[in-house]
Amino acid sequence: MKAANKQLTEWDAELNQLHERNGDLGLKVQMLEEELKEVRRSREENKTSAPAVADFPEPADLLNQLKAQRKKSRADLADMEVVLDILENH
Repeated sequence: MKAANKQLTEWDAELNQLHERNGDLGLKVQMLEEELKEVRRSREENKTSAPAVADFPEPADLLNQLKAQRKKSRADLADMEVVLDILENH
């Protein structure tokens, strides 16, 4: 009878440890779920926020900068206008 009681006491202690561990894991899961919700909420806010608008120089200024750095460049003012239009629309 003493051996059975001892065994039951050991199992009870082991069961209590498992319950504590399970409770800790449940709490951790709950915290991670909350963190995931916050990250998803933040991600959606970033998706819906307005994209940054770049302020490009005038085509003539851009062409002058290009000619200053690459003297043999064959680009002209029309090319710079097209490049700026592409950048603004993408």
